[in-house]
Amino acid sequence: MLVTPEWPKLTIKWIRTIKWGKLFFCGLIYLFFATIIRQIEVILTMKYYLMPQYFGVWSQSMMPNAGPPPTSFIIKSTTFTFANGLSIGLVYYYIRNLLPKQFWHRVTFFADLMIGTSFIFFTLPVYILFNLPFQLLLSWFVSGFIILFLTSFTLVKIIN
Repeated sequence: MLVTPEWPKLTIKWIRTIKWGKLFFCGLIYLFFATIIRQIEVILTMKYYLMPQYFGVWSQSMMPNAGPPPTSFIIKSTTFTFANGLSIGLVYYYIRNLLPKQFWHRVTFFADLMIGTSFIFFTLPVYILFNLPFQLLLSWFVSGFIILFLTSFTLVKIIN
């Protein structure tokens, strides 16, 4: 691609279409969905978090010692989760003109894209790199699937 004086304008043109209030709202909804669904998932899989053979896997931020995560971890997790929601919303804005126009087709297409990306760039690498029980990784994938589908629905409903 040749760089021309118009090139910067063309590459960031989609940014001008962003309705930041709606994007912020979608980020908050993502934070809500993710927090609720992940808490349910943690309750259902707590036995894996308590197994001594996996203590070395968890970060010092999450488990500086035995017991529940400290407040600082909750704050970091909340901040990062909100940032993830905003990032997914930005991806939606970036590619929304390439998605099908019919509501449910758009929802499922975007959800499939995000879920597939998550599987390729998170689930598979974590499976081969870290000593985690398969059931826990499967639980993370399923809860992530639900979160991404609900997020896709929200984005299409609010931003469309």
